[in-house]
Amino acid sequence: MMASQNKKPIMRCLGEFVGHIIQAVKSDSATSEVKRTVEVKKEGNVTLRRTTIDEIEIREEDGAID
Repeated sequence: MMASQNKKPIMRCLGEFVGHIIQAVKSDSATSEVKRTVEVKKEGNVTLRRTTIDEIEIREEDGAID
């Protein structure tokens, strides 16, 4: 397959990256961990571990339509 001819310039990609970081930092949401479950299974010298985290995320409503 040929590479796409409509590549974004590096500065455009950098600007989008910084914009996503700033948006995440400014986000009006609060996350609370409700429950954490850890399951461990050992067989010989192999350990299998599964961690499940249940969270609640509360976002403030704004006038924007997604």
